[in-house]
Amino acid sequence: MSTPTTREREHYGKLIGRQITAIQWEEMEGKPLPVLVLTGSDRDGNAASATVLADPEGNGPGHLDHNL
Repeated sequence: MSTPTTREREHYGKLIGRQITAIQWEEMEGKPLPVLVLTGSDRDGNAASATVLADPEGNGPGHLDHNL
């Protein structure tokens, strides 16, 4: 396994201390897409959430997308 990049560590580090308060289901290409609703706000002042994607581009190993 390779070592996480600094950017990856910073990206996921922003999730520390948050709690999942709900799961909303959206649709992506006809498939269910789980959106985790988190405590607090994102960097734009909206409700914080994280979306489970394949990767940042949507076509590889797991990635948890958020705007925190």
